[in-house]
Amino acid sequence: MAFQRFADRSTEVDRVFPGQMSITRPGSFFKLLALALGASVLVWRIVAVNLSGFHLQAGGVDAATGALAWDKSSPEALYQKGLEALAADQGRSLSYFNAAVSNNPADGLTYAAIGEILEAQGNSRGAELAMRAAAGMAPQRVNVQYQVASFWMRRGDIAQAMKHLDVVLTFGTSLRAELFPDLLKLAENPATREAAFSSLLQQPTVWWPDFFAYAANNATDVETLRALSAMRATGPNLMSPTGLRAYLQRLQHDRLWFDAYITWLNSLRRDRLNAIGNLFNGDFEEEISNTGFDWIVTPTSQVVVETASTYGTTGSKALRVLFRGPRVQFQHLRQHLLLDPGNYILRGRVRPENLEATEGVRWSIYCHSQTEALARSETIRGTDPWSHFSMSFEVPAKDCAAQTVRLELAGRSPLDFEAKGTVWFDDMSISRRRLD
Repeated sequence: MAFQRFADRSTEVDRVFPGQMSITRPGSFFKLLALALGASVLVWRIVAVNLSGFHLQAGGVDAATGALAWDKSSPEALYQKGLEALAADQGRSLSYFNAAVSNNPADGLTYAAIGEILEAQGNSRGAELAMRAAAGMAPQRVNVQYQVASFWMRRGDIAQAMKHLDVVLTFGTSLRAELFPDLLKLAENPATREAAFSSLLQQPTVWWPDFFAYAANNATDVETLRALSAMRATGPNLMSPTGLRAYLQRLQHDRLWFDAYITWLNSLRRDRLNAIGNLFNGDFEEEISNTGFDWIVTPTSQVVVETASTYGTTGSKALRVLFRGPRVQFQHLRQHLLLDPGNYILRGRVRPENLEATEGVRWSIYCHSQTEALARSETIRGTDPWSHFSMSFEVPAKDCAAQTVRLELAGRSPLDFEAKGTVWFDDMSISRRRLD
């Protein structure tokens, strides 16, 4: 009877608190035991994985071995063991890499390692499949894409290699300086240029402006630049200011003045073409571009050269040259000219403002790359209101295909090149001079 009363009481408790007394049932006990064992296994697995990772992070000669002692399926440790075995036993190394892939099928780096081994063993088809898998599993991973690009380059498939190098150069900006010389070799060889760049330049290529500027400064033949520029022109990659500047400087350096001038004209906005003359931007209404046949400023901390607003200008701006005081042999503002042989006159307006210079500033005209001036203006210093100035000169028929007009500090001794104060220029032009 006592047992019956206990059983009735147990049923009552279950009815009021469902499941709370289920521990007294054998089936529930085994379920809880299974859960506890599963949790223990999970905890142990977590501990093992963490200890395995600790060994890998600690590094050392036996790091991978120590990691595998805790976690035999660690993809990272298996990959490291594959690298360690690579030099001595490619077969064993491949076994480690295959095991790593089995435990992490999405690791592009391991697929690339497998591809390189299969390539070395002569298994071209297997190597190709592994490299394609590597690229697909790591579409933006620079080191993987570099390995894949190198594989296709070794296979002679330059166009395919460039697709992967595009990723490398896009996301691995620090590698550009290392890779640009090799790309330039491809560009300079007519047999490889088309395959390397033609298709690539039909899509936006973020590293292209930097490469083109590098090529402009380092190509052995300007024809390389012409070919690259023509390829670029048919796609979405605009000529960057940096690339244009480098290209024009190269054309000018090689004395290809007409080519440089036409290229520069084609780069101008339509409304600026109206300002074309013997001297460009002589009213200084536009910002100085430092490009082509516009004004070129060589930066120096001792002097500020800029267009700015002031009183008495014909338009809204004038050229402002501010000398800070420290010594500098100022020759830092110039413009290249393409004047036919003949007689010319340079005109302009000037306003010095507390300009302290032993001999002052002046404009000079040179045949390009020559040190003897064709003519020099009167020197300017002190403080004066706006006034007109002019300078006559003759361009000879020989050895003077291009010219340079330059603003400079006059002087002979070092002390002459200490200047302080400001000088303004406006309304500058060059025109033919009539000889009566």
